[in-house]
Amino acid sequence: MGGISLSGRQVWSTYGRWKALASLRQSREASHIFQQRLWFSCSSRLSHNPDRQARENRVQLPDTPCRTRFAPSPTGYLHLGSLRTALFNYLLARATGGQFVLRIEDTDQSRLVPDAESKLYEDLKWAGLSWDEGPDVKGPFGPYRQSERLPLYHEHAAELVADGKAYRCFCTPEALEEHKRAANAAGQPTLYPGTCSHISPAESEERAHKGEKFAIRFRSAKTPVAVRDIVYNQFRKKEFEDDYIIIKRDGFPTYHFANVVDDKHMEITHVIRGAEWLISTPKHVELYNAFGWTPPKFGHLGLLVDENRQKLSKRHSGVSMAWYQDHGILPQTLLNFVALLGWRGRDAAAGGAKRKTGTNGDIMSLDDMVDIFNLKFSKGDIIVSLSKLSFLQTQHLKALPQTLPSNPSLLADLKSRHIDPFMDFLSSVDSLRRSSRSASPEIPEPLGLHLLGDPIPNPRIFSAPYVADLVQIILKPSPQSTTKTTTTPTDNNESLHPTRQQQPLTTPAAFYPLRHLYWTLSPSALRSSLVASHINIQTITLNNQPSSLPEAINYLVSELSALSEADWTKENISLFLAQRKEVIGFNEGEKYVKNTWKICRWAILAGKEGLTVPLSIEVLGKEETIRRLAAAGEVAAEVVKEENGGGGRGNDGFATATVGEAALAGGRGGADTAAAVEGSWTDVLPAIDIDVDDVI
Repeated sequence: MGGISLSGRQVWSTYGRWKALASLRQSREASHIFQQRLWFSCSSRLSHNPDRQARENRVQLPDTPCRTRFAPSPTGYLHLGSLRTALFNYLLARATGGQFVLRIEDTDQSRLVPDAESKLYEDLKWAGLSWDEGPDVKGPFGPYRQSERLPLYHEHAAELVADGKAYRCFCTPEALEEHKRAANAAGQPTLYPGTCSHISPAESEERAHKGEKFAIRFRSAKTPVAVRDIVYNQFRKKEFEDDYIIIKRDGFPTYHFANVVDDKHMEITHVIRGAEWLISTPKHVELYNAFGWTPPKFGHLGLLVDENRQKLSKRHSGVSMAWYQDHGILPQTLLNFVALLGWRGRDAAAGGAKRKTGTNGDIMSLDDMVDIFNLKFSKGDIIVSLSKLSFLQTQHLKALPQTLPSNPSLLADLKSRHIDPFMDFLSSVDSLRRSSRSASPEIPEPLGLHLLGDPIPNPRIFSAPYVADLVQIILKPSPQSTTKTTTTPTDNNESLHPTRQQQPLTTPAAFYPLRHLYWTLSPSALRSSLVASHINIQTITLNNQPSSLPEAINYLVSELSALSEADWTKENISLFLAQRKEVIGFNEGEKYVKNTWKICRWAILAGKEGLTVPLSIEVLGKEETIRRLAAAGEVAAEVVKEENGGGGRGNDGFATATVGEAALAGGRGGADTAAAVEGSWTDVLPAIDIDVDDVI
């Protein structure tokens, strides 16, 4: 019989391989079964975890349009917390295709601030928020001032009285105050003792008919009411509610009553507000229940606190809108900053993944916020850190050239708040500069008036194409403001842009990087900046050949002169410099470098920081740029002659005599030394009239 003959060793070897394969197969099957069980177990826990599922349901946006409202009281001005409330209600309405309602709750007539309502409209519009219905916008549920809705409140209060769910209270304010004092002295609760709760309806009607003054109180349940909240899930007070007033003796409703009636009649679906109102929400839910109405969905935002976890007070300067506007914070910066105070957004492109960011990190426009909005708010206190504000300002300033042209209202606001005052300051400085040359008074050295030549006729930095660049410099946060801090400015003049002495600057920081785009350069400016630049003029090379600084400047004049006016753009100039960046070399300290850019910045801007070199050259224009290069060549020739044992400083006697050699050698003369400029000397200077409307 033919077949395969196996030895004993081969048999055992074959059996071993079969056993190993069988074991591996079993292992794989077991692994697969384990993975299936693990997946089923995890998915079961996820799907059957009622708390987690309820949380996910609460934070998801509804499929139907939401009607939200912002209902401020004109007893004060818009502040950081109320802007956050307005923003989140706005975002919820816009994200669901609903309506955002502005309602003025002016029932507290004794505390009204005359201009608070008009300032409220102004601040909300400045921030970029709009509303679909409000006192100044026609809507189907008006009027939108509570003082104009009194008949509606009286009608519903009478309904509660008729149903025995409310009653008239004839107690005088003096009697109620006396009860509170006695209860306090005895260590007892100061709740209303129910004095009028047992008056019969007939007696109540008779006393009211006779003209006796009364308030209307709601009969609260003796069992605390539970409240469902988007953020805090379920909330229930330990104590039952007092029989609180819903209509005051003057006929005006209380906030608790009016906001419930208005939210019902205005068909509000969601109420997003600060956590300080959570304690009052059971009162509101009881009223909804008394009328048989379905309450809106509530979401209460964490309190804004300082680094000591103390609630931000309206006394803090950094809480008011005026503080941010006066300090040059862009509206989009402020909204971005406010959105990050307790909102945990998602990236729509990531399928709802947990991120507190938009498509570009934390940097979000208002449209970005609408696109990624959900109801994931943080519990607990929210610490306000101004270091984040400074970072966001820098990022939004970078985007300003793209956003400003399509936002004329923002341009008008920036012009009136920041550009015009800056131009007035420059005019005052020029008046001082001219008077100092004739009368030689004491000159505030940090301003560096000796570095300024004559004003440039119609400086292009103020013309329309460069407004965004101008604003970027004017509103740029100082380096000190980027340090980490959680301290909110208070009334002690603390600034987002502090100096070394933590004092506000009289001189705008933008004066230093922009002054040479308003004035020509004096020989003093070129001399002092050359000293500060550490350019060793004895080691100048041109195309790797020994040369001199005047020859290097003449090379730049020749090359730039070949550019036509049509090609005089920052893009072409940038390309021009990039192609010649290694043409000019020199020793910088002990290191040899090739840096045509630095030579150009010295000759054009006296080495000062500010706009980029290509943009500065474009702004100055071809004629002024060539003139400056030629003037720099003359100064360079004088310096070379002096270092080689030649003559003196030419026409620079004014600067030397006025401010001294040390000031000329001080180099930068910029923001670091500007801290000393204080006082009121600019307040009494005559201003040169410059009509910014002609150039913007």
